[in-house]
Amino acid sequence: MAQLKIREINPAVGAEVEGFDPAAEHDQATWTKLSQALSERGVLVFRDVKMDAVAQHRVAEILFANGDLSKANLEINDKYTYVSNKEPDGGSPYGRLLFHTDMMWSDLADQIPTLYGVEVAQPSTPTIFTSTTYAWKTLPEALKKQVEGLKVFHQNGPQGRGGHKYEAELIQPIWDKFYDVVTPIAHKHPRTGETMLYVGEQHTRYVVGMDRKESDALLDELYEHLYQPQNLMEHHWKTGDLVIWDNMIAQHARPNVMGKGPARTLRKIHAPGDIQKRFANATSYADRDEPEPAVAGGMM
Repeated sequence: MAQLKIREINPAVGAEVEGFDPAAEHDQATWTKLSQALSERGVLVFRDVKMDAVAQHRVAEILFANGDLSKANLEINDKYTYVSNKEPDGGSPYGRLLFHTDMMWSDLADQIPTLYGVEVAQPSTPTIFTSTTYAWKTLPEALKKQVEGLKVFHQNGPQGRGGHKYEAELIQPIWDKFYDVVTPIAHKHPRTGETMLYVGEQHTRYVVGMDRKESDALLDELYEHLYQPQNLMEHHWKTGDLVIWDNMIAQHARPNVMGKGPARTLRKIHAPGDIQKRFANATSYADRDEPEPAVAGGMM
């Protein structure tokens, strides 16, 4: 077993791991320990490591299988995308991202994303994380009682509900189709079973069946708790950094990235590797010929 040192970064979320070579072979005990750390801390950071896309895929798939080597998809895969302000096909090349869970607007959010610093010039723009499980554990009891049993509507499309203080900087992707899903606010993680405060400022649109003003007020109160500054972990990138997180436990965001600013090229790979095939079969309420859930008094 590798001699791992796991250091808590923030009481709410994140841990830095030493003594682990992501490109090397490791025994089951090492993977089990890493998987447990990921479930407990939400985000794992590895500094100054060297790895190619195949090794990055392997790490993601093993951790998606909860560290079980016998269940992990270990087929060779060297596909990846860039999050970059310099690569011609780099995703999210500039702008600000609100806190979000990738694909929160679908039933495909259970993922293990990874980012590897290919080229990062200084000063670098950080990626910021918060924990949905920690937020639920620390939510005041009165708020817990208020939201238990309530559901929220998540949808892709423009970021935020409008009027955000950084609205001019927000990346606003163009979608040819809307996808959406309804989940409980007190949502159970599909692999760990832990309860999450499952709302996010980028994709959560409203509380189902609640008056619009009341819905916005409740979401703002939940966001204020979820995004408390003392509970946020900022990762300031350097070349050779590897960051791995549980997509449903750890929401992520970033400040504004300048297209002409310092190079910020991160290789993005996540598990499961067949997510795009699964996404091709994703449906929306329009596909299912069902009405979109409404807030009281009309649609949003």
